[in-house]
Amino acid sequence: MRGGTASSHKERALSEVIGFVLILGIVMAAFSLYMVYGVPVQGRENEINHMNDVQDQFIAYKINVDSLWTNHQTGLAMSTSFPLGTAGQTAQGSTSIIPILQPVGSSGTLAINQRTTTPEIFIISSASYITNTTTMYSVGQSAIPTTQTYPNAPSSLLINISTANASWGNPTPGSVLIIGNGWNATVNVTPNISDCLTPGFGNNVTYQTGCYGSDITVTVVKNSVTSLNRAVVYSNITPGPLYSINLLDPAYGLQSVITYPATMTFSTTGTPALTTSTVAAQYAYQVQSPYTYSVPLGAVEYSANNNYWIPQSYYNQMGGVFLSQIDGITYKLPPEITFVNNGNGNITVNIVALAYDPANSGAIGGSSPAQVSTSLESNSGSLPYAPVSPNTWNASINITTPDPNAATMWANYLNSAANQTGGIPTTYYSVGTVTNGSYIQLKWINDGNPHITLQVAAANLSANVQSAGSS
Repeated sequence: MRGGTASSHKERALSEVIGFVLILGIVMAAFSLYMVYGVPVQGRENEINHMNDVQDQFIAYKINVDSLWTNHQTGLAMSTSFPLGTAGQTAQGSTSIIPILQPVGSSGTLAINQRTTTPEIFIISSASYITNTTTMYSVGQSAIPTTQTYPNAPSSLLINISTANASWGNPTPGSVLIIGNGWNATVNVTPNISDCLTPGFGNNVTYQTGCYGSDITVTVVKNSVTSLNRAVVYSNITPGPLYSINLLDPAYGLQSVITYPATMTFSTTGTPALTTSTVAAQYAYQVQSPYTYSVPLGAVEYSANNNYWIPQSYYNQMGGVFLSQIDGITYKLPPEITFVNNGNGNITVNIVALAYDPANSGAIGGSSPAQVSTSLESNSGSLPYAPVSPNTWNASINITTPDPNAATMWANYLNSAANQTGGIPTTYYSVGTVTNGSYIQLKWINDGNPHITLQVAAANLSANVQSAGSS
């Protein structure tokens, strides 16, 4: 009896040990399963959420940068903070008190102009009208009478006249009448004997020998109201010389009433006296082929060192927000290059060439927040394409880059922006990649006239990166 009793006690004690070991094994298996599956899932979720936060910060950064150049806020520093890593900050729950049950925090690097080993460069080359304030470009000189249509506002609209008889006694000295939409103007040879009279003592006046006694005057009528009546432009003219009157001189007040395209009819009276009467439009620009603008783009880039999610990088370049990962590059917000199909082969291209100063460079890594301070440099502004439409015969846009994924992305964007967004038929452009980048070549109708309107602004940015807590 005693032996049987002892044996049963031993069995009961052994079963308790085995039960404890089994329970411990179950607990360890549960811990192992959580560490193998639960921790990575939580870490993956943390890193996905973190990358979404980074994307949101880059979108906010783009909006802030856009506000700098749209409002011309040169010298005004704008700061944006970026979270560099998770560092376990998003791991929560009852298991967070046990370090091994938390996902390993990720880190990241925020850098300026560190994206590629050689600079990525934006290049635009064209045959265009380029503003020239020293040399006027004349678009035809037509004999009056004539009717002319001006698609764009000239810098000056010259009426050129000369007369064979400038005598104050000539009964038909001659004039030029210009009729526009809701307005008209008269350039008149006006007899004025007072030009030749010299007051003397008492009521005596003397007549100057060799004096003709005529002026050139301008009269302006706007909406049936005479706003300027025989204003003297040239006094006491002589026969033979050519006199030019600029109808767009602000003194005549016509600039505010003429809308373009504008059609004007020119006629004359007193043609025997007017030996010459012509009209010529002049523009403060000249044809330049090629006109080339080139600038290193640079970038603000965040690269994540993810432990559970695929490695990703976000960067801001040329006003766009891009996502780069091992399988390629895509844009989350498009860069500042847009196309518009105006019909009849006419194309408008709007570009804001946002570029980071290549002298700026720096990087901060870790898991603590960092910030980028950005300002618009004073040399920003519009490129000197003539402010007329159209102003360009042909144009090519090139982005040189050593990154083949970036080259593919740029080619896809340029094609999509031109065709799908801009509605431009593929017969008007060609797009592709080369060994060192991407391009789009805008074709044109070969009729001798420009059919492309280029509007390009250069927004040069200065940026630096620093820890969020530093001054």
